[in-house]
Amino acid sequence: MEKRIARLTWNTNGWVQPSGKIGKSTNKDSHEGQYGYGHEEWLFDNSKVVEGYRYGFLEPIRKQQQAYVGKNYNVWLYSIDGTSKKRYFIGEIRNVEVISEDEADRIKDIYVYNGWFDEMEAQIKSCGANNDGFSNWQGVDLFNIRFKISDIDYRGDYFELPKENILYGYPRYTFAHFKEEMELSSKKRDFKFISRPSLDDAEDDSEWPDFKGTYEREPKTIEVEYLHRIISKKLQKTLASKYGAENVTAELPAGYGNNKIDMVVRNSDEYIFYEIKTYNSSRTSFREALGQLLEYSCWTDKNYAHKLVIVVQKLADNKEVEVYVKHLRNCFNLPLHLMSYNVKSDSFSDIT
Repeated sequence: MEKRIARLTWNTNGWVQPSGKIGKSTNKDSHEGQYGYGHEEWLFDNSKVVEGYRYGFLEPIRKQQQAYVGKNYNVWLYSIDGTSKKRYFIGEIRNVEVISEDEADRIKDIYVYNGWFDEMEAQIKSCGANNDGFSNWQGVDLFNIRFKISDIDYRGDYFELPKENILYGYPRYTFAHFKEEMELSSKKRDFKFISRPSLDDAEDDSEWPDFKGTYEREPKTIEVEYLHRIISKKLQKTLASKYGAENVTAELPAGYGNNKIDMVVRNSDEYIFYEIKTYNSSRTSFREALGQLLEYSCWTDKNYAHKLVIVVQKLADNKEVEVYVKHLRNCFNLPLHLMSYNVKSDSFSDIT
């Protein structure tokens, strides 16, 4: 499948909802320069699925949409922090289909009916951007692509592109052909220890990693909270059918502080703890859930759970996380397992 590149408007919320004017273009001829937000800022809001697809918007496609309608692409995504001018690799979406204007209008009607349109406008206001005219946009101004959630390969770490990457010389928004020299070394590299002099022994600052004297707001990814609630309800129903409703409890207090375990199953005299995470990167979800589950089960000198299960969305990077989970079990004998929820089929995978 043909591979293209697309730039996204800057967002520090993982493209789940608008993040405000910080980092946006200041060019008054651009939409984000005038209003403080871009229509790509909801690209990964996976709580809104229509007929098994996420509908979204890419500015580079808007300029020549008729030429792309009905075609499918693998799209390599990057963004520019307007404040630092740094370029970041965001991830890739496979099998992106460009939709027609009629389809875009139909989807807008569904968003309006479901109350999602009003929610989006409220998010624009709450982040401090200007919502003037939002309700007047046509469907084609809000949606021009669709894809399946399982085809999202989102890098929640915002991988910074090196200064020599050719994307530093590209125009603002171009749906250009992907070139191999755009690729970055995001593949796993072997660990290598580097010896550095201490701060006292270093001859100059170049021998030591940079220390920032001022605070720099780091981009981050956020959870899709509404999707978290949906998965929790469906998981409780699924587990109740297997273990019995009396043996499944949601939001169970962990026994200290205000901490609550997403889901607990009682299986004879053993317990299974479940933690649900709905980040758009399975790796990020696993990372955030791991510490919580270990703490809930073992704080401070106990061992309550027989099995710890992390529940994530079915995304393109699931396989990598499955390998990692098995590796952790082998290395440390941790009772860790992974389970994924497929939005399209509305079903859970087996525990791995």
